[in-house]
Amino acid sequence: MKLKPEALKVIENVRTAPGHYRMRLASPRIARTAKPGQFVQITVGEDLDPLLPRPFSFLQTGPGWFDLLYQVVGRGTRILAGKKKGDALTVLGPLGRGWELPGAVRGQVTHVLAGGGVGIPPLYHWAETLVKKHKVPASRIRVFLGGRSKDFLHCEKAFAKLGVKPVCATDDGSKGFKGRITGVLEPFLSSRAASVPTAPVQIYTCGPTPMLKAVSALAAKYSVPAQVSVEEPMPCGFGVCLGCAIKVSDDKGGHRFALSCTEGPVFDACKVMWS
Repeated sequence: MKLKPEALKVIENVRTAPGHYRMRLASPRIARTAKPGQFVQITVGEDLDPLLPRPFSFLQTGPGWFDLLYQVVGRGTRILAGKKKGDALTVLGPLGRGWELPGAVRGQVTHVLAGGGVGIPPLYHWAETLVKKHKVPASRIRVFLGGRSKDFLHCEKAFAKLGVKPVCATDDGSKGFKGRITGVLEPFLSSRAASVPTAPVQIYTCGPTPMLKAVSALAAKYSVPAQVSVEEPMPCGFGVCLGCAIKVSDDKGGHRFALSCTEGPVFDACKVMWS
């Protein structure tokens, strides 16, 4: 089905942390069809400045609505932060390839979710889907959250309501481990490899590129399959502009360039050539 941009009404737009907002938009179609890890493209203004739409991952979907969580980083998101209830935005989606369940051993897999900053929302959407749709016990889900400080551990309480208490790491030590998320993820992977080396684990990770690279390295070190959701500029969102190409390995021992907006944003970590 060919997607067309829609004019959607803002239901609410609330500040959740310094420089961060959660926006709820009304769209029964997108709410019904959106998959965790996918995204929408939003045209934030009515004129040509800013010209290009912005990509935003889904945080949550409900009956007739979907939520986004975004950070104000430039003119486009500053405009978005000023939107009020009843305002209209032009939205295209859902777009891209989202998270995928492992194949043969779904019921036995421990799902490890590692997120940083605004990379956390698509992981919450995935956790909620695992629990509510796929009936994965909360005991089979482990969540690791990273942020600059405790204010940026997005969705921490929402994860806990699902029955999954996150393990946290903050740059300033204001909550949990002081340091990067890998400082809490590696001990978990190491201890699990030592105690139950044959038990299947699947990592899903989203956040800044250095974090994705570091988590992918840990996955390779402990022979754990991982899916990464890359954060790349996506000017069009559907494969025309070629502005979101990333380098991935091919099946012949070489490399090629994949479009994050159509082949991703979720990729197998072992395929991404981070260098």
